Amino acid sequence: MSSARPRTVLLVHAYPLSAHMWDSQEAALTGAGLTVIAPHLPGFGGRPGEMNSLADAARELLELLPDEPVSLVGLSMGGYVALELLAQAPQRFGRVVLADTSAAPDDEDKQRDRQAQAQRVMLEGRKFIIEAAQKEHSPQTFKTILPLMEAASREGIAAALKAIAGRADRRPTLPDLKVPLLVLVGDQDEITPLSEAQELARLGHAELKVIGGAGHLSNLDQPQAFNEALLNFLT
Repeated sequence: MSSARPRTVLLVHAYPLSAHMWDSQEAALTGAGLTVIAPHLPGFGGRPGEMNSLADAARELLELLPDEPVSLVGLSMGGYVALELLAQAPQRFGRVVLADTSAAPDDEDKQRDRQAQAQRVMLEGRKFIIEAAQKEHSPQTFKTILPLMEAASREGIAAALKAIAGRADRRPTLPDLKVPLLVLVGDQDEITPLSEAQELARLGHAELKVIGGAGHLSNLDQPQAFNEALLNFLT
């Protein structure tokens, strides 16, 4: 297993947010002398378009990367995309961080629920998505993510929901991973809870760190602890 620490870091954001969710992490990483690539996925952050699949999103991201290996960080949907990147081109990455995410696919009930949400958002707009987020996150975190959700197009949200529902089982990708892996999870994450993080860590022979006082968006709920873990691993 390589111990090389790349000088470039790719940050892949969560649904239904944008790359601005990484502002604190980008500042910490650039302050440590690293180069950060933090793109908006299609349909988010004011970027036009929509994702046909997570695999397509991964292929587009690969085109942004330099020739040398980079570090890869993904949270929630960003973790799903990160796993697609590792399935497609593992040699492009020197270190990997998977946060508040899962390698397992949705079960049939969850797939149906996401498809129904995709149809609803096209009919009604994003208001019900925002209302659900307000119940899921702390007031401070919700205040941070509200403008990010408002910048997402209804087409982008709907396409992302369908892409997430159709994602492949990426658990078989992890045992063959040849680079260091860090798994982060908020101790209050009810969306992708500790049990899923433990499975990631076990399959990927990874270090597991639990972020106290954090929910599903652990980088926003506890940015100082998240940044400390990130910097210790990537630098």
